[in-house]
Amino acid sequence: MMNLKKILPLIAIAVIAIIDISIYWNVHLYYRAEGNTEDIDKKIKILERANQIYPSNGLVFYELGKAYFDLGIQNLHDRVISESYLRKSIESYSRSIKINPASFFSHFNFAQSLLYMSFFYPSYNISYYDEYRKAALLAGHNHQIFYEVGKIYLSIWPEISEKDKDFTFDVLRKIASGKEKEKLQNLMQIWDLNVKDYAVMEKILPEDAAVYRFYARFLGEKSLSLEKRQEMLARAEFMEFERAKKEYHAGENDFLYFRLKEALTHFKSCVNALDRINFYQSLVHQTLIGSSEFIELRKSTLLNLAKCQIEMGWKLEEVEGDLRLYLKLEDEVAEVGKLELYLRSRELIEEKLETSLDDLNRLSFHILLSFKQNRYRDIMRVGNILRESFLVVPEAQKNTYVKILLLIGDSYQKVDYIYDALEFYEKALEIEPDSLKTLLRIRQNHERMNEEEKIRETDKKIEKLMAPRERMFKNLLINKGQKYSQVLNLDGREIILTLHFKGGRERDIIPLICVFFNGKVVWESYLKSEGGFEGEKVEAGEESESSAEADKIVSLSLKSNIGKNMLIIMPVDRPVNLLKITYR
Repeated sequence: MMNLKKILPLIAIAVIAIIDISIYWNVHLYYRAEGNTEDIDKKIKILERANQIYPSNGLVFYELGKAYFDLGIQNLHDRVISESYLRKSIESYSRSIKINPASFFSHFNFAQSLLYMSFFYPSYNISYYDEYRKAALLAGHNHQIFYEVGKIYLSIWPEISEKDKDFTFDVLRKIASGKEKEKLQNLMQIWDLNVKDYAVMEKILPEDAAVYRFYARFLGEKSLSLEKRQEMLARAEFMEFERAKKEYHAGENDFLYFRLKEALTHFKSCVNALDRINFYQSLVHQTLIGSSEFIELRKSTLLNLAKCQIEMGWKLEEVEGDLRLYLKLEDEVAEVGKLELYLRSRELIEEKLETSLDDLNRLSFHILLSFKQNRYRDIMRVGNILRESFLVVPEAQKNTYVKILLLIGDSYQKVDYIYDALEFYEKALEIEPDSLKTLLRIRQNHERMNEEEKIRETDKKIEKLMAPRERMFKNLLINKGQKYSQVLNLDGREIILTLHFKGGRERDIIPLICVFFNGKVVWESYLKSEGGFEGEKVEAGEESESSAEADKIVSLSLKSNIGKNMLIIMPVDRPVNLLKITYR
């Protein structure tokens, strides 16, 4: 008995040593096999040997499952061999899961084997849904597993239960929230092939302007619902507007506590967000963004942006651009007066309107402030000084000097000193003979003086400066997603703009085209004979001699600005050929 007591510990130590050695060799062989990606048969032999030594390592069975799965796919040409390998793969994954039920990789690959088995050999009727669900539930924050599982469920959408659909929504929302374009693109492709239910995609997508724009682009490129595309773009712009408001309020708060750099960043971000708004809401006949609220936000942001820069020590000429943009929008005399007081307090302008001609930039801006406050006679006083002065204007400042002359002329015109106004307009025209704005003012003066002959002469000059009434192109190709820009010099009146596109054959897919004018979307529809929106017309033109295909014509009624107007044409889903632009 005493000898047995002495031997038992030795036996236990020996057993433990054998087990440890077995585990060691099992793990050693596992790593050898894992690194062998070229010779699958050799890999299987090593793994089988590892199992003979120690049959309780889930990783070994997991690698065996992968190896048998690869062989099954490689031998699809031989039904018997392929099915045998896939069955072995399923058995190996089952053993791996029994050993380690928490392995989401094992559950996922087990589901993959079941999926392939059920697809290639329908008689093997074992559901793979639950294994995919388990893999996703165990994956934690592994977005790749979510992505793969979500793709599978989305591809069999009509077959799965409502419970599985809710589960799919949860999984895919996590993927969509990552905003990875490649994954979003793939999910949308699968949705297009297997679901094509817009309500489903809306449940998946996060409320994010960039994601909504990406989805809208996908809808356009696939020639899917135009109404849904425009709705998503309108909603994206509303989100941009809401973000712009948050940026503005954050900037205001930082500005209040003199955190100038942070405030400047917020105000710039607000302006950038507003610049991205093309008012797609006009195409869906919704008022998500009030025009007055939009203008007020832009005004306030531009003003605070300039003030922030001034507090940082910037000079007047460095902030003048933002201030002029603000004044272009501001019509309240009291608000302009507040700005003037602020600039005086920062010693950027004088107490009274300067009559010194030493700094034309400062004088030009100060005159603009006075004009916006209806102080026309103060400006006329500057005009009298200019009459009595001999001024040599440097080439670099001629444009500024013309602005001064025009504002003086406008001031004379406001108080009905028409002849004096004409004098300053003509001086401005001498410096800039190609100024459409100046010629239009001169024409207005001639109209008030009933000078028919001079009106006709001025009209001829204006016509030469305006954009050609008709511009022909030799089949100008505009590629999908490319923006073709054309600057049109116009006189501020309403025009009928007509775009001529080369027609296609009946079997061709109808192109979707978007037209922007001065930063706003004015038309977006398919280029076909039927019109889509009020205020526009799409029709088939006459057949050309060289082709039996009729040209497609888009006619738009637009309000132009005086001077430069920006026209942008963008094909959304396929290239188009632009033949001609006309207006009347």
